[in-house]
Order: sequence, then structure tokens, then C-alpha cells
Amino acid sequence: METNDPALIAIKRLVYTDQSFKSDTDDTDFSGNLTVSYKATDKINAYATYAKSYKPVGLNVAGLPTVSGQPALDLAVIKPEDVNHYEVGVKTSPLKNSILNLTLFNTEIRDFQTNVQAAELGVNRGYLANADKVRVRGAELDASFVLNKNLTLNGSATYTEGTYEKFTNAPLPLEETGSQVSFKDVSGTDLPGTSRWAGSLGGEYTETGKFFGNTGKFFLALDSYARSEFSSSPSASKYLIVDGYAIFNGRLGFRATEGLSLYFWGRNLLNKDYFEQLLPAGGNAGHYAGVLGDQRTYGITFKYVL
Repeated sequence: METNDPALIAIKRLVYTDQSFKSDTDDTDFSGNLTVSYKATDKINAYATYAKSYKPVGLNVAGLPTVSGQPALDLAVIKPEDVNHYEVGVKTSPLKNSILNLTLFNTEIRDFQTNVQAAELGVNRGYLANADKVRVRGAELDASFVLNKNLTLNGSATYTEGTYEKFTNAPLPLEETGSQVSFKDVSGTDLPGTSRWAGSLGGEYTETGKFFGNTGKFFLALDSYARSEFSSSPSASKYLIVDGYAIFNGRLGFRATEGLSLYFWGRNLLNKDYFEQLLPAGGNAGHYAGVLGDQRTYGITFKYVL
């Protein structure tokens, strides 16, 4: 059968359709923030912040999802995001050469611009859509301690809730591929890419010395990052949940304020296998793909400061 056969072309267009549309949009808005701080003592500072920002309008120039064989023209224009962010926190120094900070935050977004990978046959993949309302809130604790002239420790922990408050025209979850409808109301479900828990822990040990006549510090540094599982799809699917993982990194070398610095470094030292993202393939029968995280990587860096 020749490639220009009308019947074959019609079948191909069931998977990925030709499209053309006209649209015109314009928008103006402003951004800014207001912060109030209070110094309770020499070791305690409190603050509160309100910030307003927005992301401009856009067009889905790469294609639109289809409904009954026709492009969904109501998704041609991507509305601007309207963001209201509230934050309160306290910054402290409970001990000499120490920092301990706590932050509470709440972000409300209207017309959140989300990148959609739709699994439905006949739906062009990779389009942008607006979720009517999104909320992200949580708390973050971070700390650092200089234990002595040689040893420094640091760490952080974050709890985050990311939720679609209202998203009525989301793509179908992967397990519902082939349903009679092409979109679904996923209001109340988790925002993709948001782990409930995340944190880091690290430390550095240094010793003063000389390297090729340059005065500086020899150092050994280790750090880690961990996160809990998270949804990886605009519409939460039990097949597109990325498992939690932890990554360990390290550095060993000499650091000079002037002259030659050199250090060896390694990322993902334990060679952890993990996914950064799981996503449905466009126009499929229910299969999906994974974006792999970086494997163990190591190298050496030279730096010379005049």
C-alpha cells in the first residue's frame, strides 16, 4: 500500500491529526512582594512575606488534543498564571556558629500552566493546559552547625502538600486509556512532581595546609538528598508513581584562595537506579516510558585563581 493512499492517511490521522487554527491573545499584569521583619533578639529574627506574580499567556503551537476528531480549540490559548504566595518564618542562631530556620508557606495558583502527556489515541502529546486552581503548602526546617574549626554539618527537611484544588479537563489516567471520554475531573488529587517529604544532610571536614606552595585547605565533603514517592503525571495514576530514593555525593581535594585548587568529585556514589519521571506515551494502548536518573558520575576539577 502506498504512503499516499487515502485510506492509509485516514488511519494515520486517527493517531496524530493534521491541525490548523487561528488565535489571538494579549495580557498585562504586575508582580511584587512585601516583607515585614521583626528582630526579637540578637539571635532571633521573624518575618512574614506576601508575593504576587504571574506567568504570561501563551499558545499551544505544537498541537491540541482532539475531541470527536476535531482539535479542542478552547485549549489553544494558555491563560496566564496568577500566583499568590504567603510565607512566615523565623531565623535563629541558638548556639555559637549555628543557624536554625523554620519556614511555613502557602502558595495559591489560579490557571496553573501544566505540561500534559496524554495517553489517549488521537490526542496530540505534549500540550499545555490550565488547571483552574492549585495549592502548595508546607513547612521547611534547615540548619547548619560549625562544630569546630575543622568540621561543619548542615541539613534540611521539607514537608509539602501539592494539590489540584480544581482541574476539570485533565487527561485520563493511564489505566483509563480507551474510555468513552477524553478528559477527567482530577480535582483534589496530588500535583505531579511533589514529594510529601524531602531532605538533605551533609558535612565537610577541613585541614589547613599547603599544596604546590599555595596556602589553603584540604577538605573532604559528603552530602545526600532524599525524597519520598511522588506522582509523575498530570492525572494521578497508580502506574506513574515514582518511588522515593536517596542520592549520595562526595568531594575530596584542596581549596586555595589564590593559586591552584583541585578536587575529585562523585555524584550518586552508590550508583542508585531511580526514575526522575514516568510518563504515558502519546497515542498508545496503555504503555509508558521512564526518564532515568543520572548514574554514578565522577571527575576531577582544576581551578586557578590569580
